[in-house]
Amino acid sequence: MSVFTAEDSTNIPQPANIFGKLDSDRLLNVEFTMEDVKARLASLREDKSPGADDLSPRLLKRISEEIAYPVTILFNQSMNEGAVPHDWKIANVTPIFKKGSRR
Repeated sequence: MSVFTAEDSTNIPQPANIFGKLDSDRLLNVEFTMEDVKARLASLREDKSPGADDLSPRLLKRISEEIAYPVTILFNQSMNEGAVPHDWKIANVTPIFKKGSRR
């Protein structure tokens, strides 16, 4: 028996447009700082597995001072251009059964 559910993909609802026509309704002034990036890197749990980039959280945490500036530039450029690099969209998601009935 599969743990996955086959869903009806023919009747997918359209998301509501939450943005008006005014620029003030959009997220235009989002800016990341080096302190933001450093804080996030410092809060990584070292016992977690590496991501799709194969970089361990332990490594990222230890080199946070060196990579905070270029990562901040990348994040801000991504927000300004309204695009995310393709590699950032890659994720390995694996469902793991923990407890309860599998049915």
